[in-house]
Amino acid sequence: MGSPIGEFSKGEAVIDFFNYCGYDVISPGNHDYDMGVDVFKDFCAKTDAVFLGSNIVFEDTRQVADYLEPYVIIERNHIRIGLFSLLTEYMEGMTTPEKFANHDVLPEIETAERMVDTLQNKNVDLIFALTGIGLRHDKRVASTVPGIDVIFGSHSSNALEYPYEDSINHTIICQSYSHLTCVGFLDLLIDTLTHKIAGYHGELIDLLSDEFASDTAMENIVSRWEKETQKGFDEVIGYSRYELTRAGFEESTVGNLITDAMREYFDVDIAIHNSGGIRANLPQGDITYRDCYNIDALSNTAVILKMTGDVLLEVMEVGFNGHHAIFQVSGVSLEWNPKRKIGDRILKLSDVNGDPIEAKQEYTVVTNSYLAAGGGEYVIFKDAIEEQETFTYLRNILVEYIKKHSPIEMQIQARIINTVER
Repeated sequence: MGSPIGEFSKGEAVIDFFNYCGYDVISPGNHDYDMGVDVFKDFCAKTDAVFLGSNIVFEDTRQVADYLEPYVIIERNHIRIGLFSLLTEYMEGMTTPEKFANHDVLPEIETAERMVDTLQNKNVDLIFALTGIGLRHDKRVASTVPGIDVIFGSHSSNALEYPYEDSINHTIICQSYSHLTCVGFLDLLIDTLTHKIAGYHGELIDLLSDEFASDTAMENIVSRWEKETQKGFDEVIGYSRYELTRAGFEESTVGNLITDAMREYFDVDIAIHNSGGIRANLPQGDITYRDCYNIDALSNTAVILKMTGDVLLEVMEVGFNGHHAIFQVSGVSLEWNPKRKIGDRILKLSDVNGDPIEAKQEYTVVTNSYLAAGGGEYVIFKDAIEEQETFTYLRNILVEYIKKHSPIEMQIQARIINTVER
């Protein structure tokens, strides 16, 4: 997910890319399940690599999913390397339940301890972990679980220009930037007698530089898929007088744009969108369908809910509890205090006319399919009285709004006020 080629080919283009690169081992991240288990299972079957899923289990059997391997052992230059993987244990809050159906994720530390014990009993010389849990959790695993030689991490995109070495267990941690803007390189010096790491050097190789020669074969693969999947993507649909930007913990202009578009399209009282689901800014100047796709690269659809004011307040409390980026809104304004205890941070919640939201009054709300699915803390959305999936992509709603209102001028309108910073 996140690119038209990947999404509209249902991963087939990415299979071509992976097979061309010749990867040996791959570990999935949370977005690999954005099209559902069946699509990813087919993806694994067609890719010439071992897919690891050490803590990805079937919910009913508690066994590692049958299209994944719990670990793999690779021998290079008489060195036996055992590899396992970790998917974030917070997966429930990162995808909709139907897309991860009959699947569960086991705890990271527990899985790492079990895998290290298993691989050591297989007489491996080195143990590598491929993780999608984020740098903070990589460091927690490294300091807690002895026996892991290298962690190749991802998920948080906290790039390490040079590898980090844990001071307790001396685990080496590597992580690169996101969106293939660089490649992480690690060179290990191995003692031929002990088969242990005697030294290392790592760095990030910048792929945005012009110093690398083009790969004609790869360019042909990409070009073929671009032509097949991106027809009409660069047609101009409108104009923006200035760049509209995202923000994680404050009201944003692109957040106002997308929530206004949602509310107007369905003529409802309120629109809610999570800041983390807005994946790009809207550039100044001509606007294309590609720009709208980039904003909604997670392919959310709109869901209409009916909920009472008291449930709406609970929803907002979850959206401002500090565990994730805040909600962007239209049709309401609010004041919040991040210093107050969780569940009591919304000081004031008003409708579009400035009147307080009434606890027992019913309101129509449009949100995205990720929030409406009620994963993780967002289960509060399931307390709505009614729910209607529209199957309308948010990017298409945005396209219609831009066509109607171009040229776009969107301002910060004090919809969200942080009383501590005021």
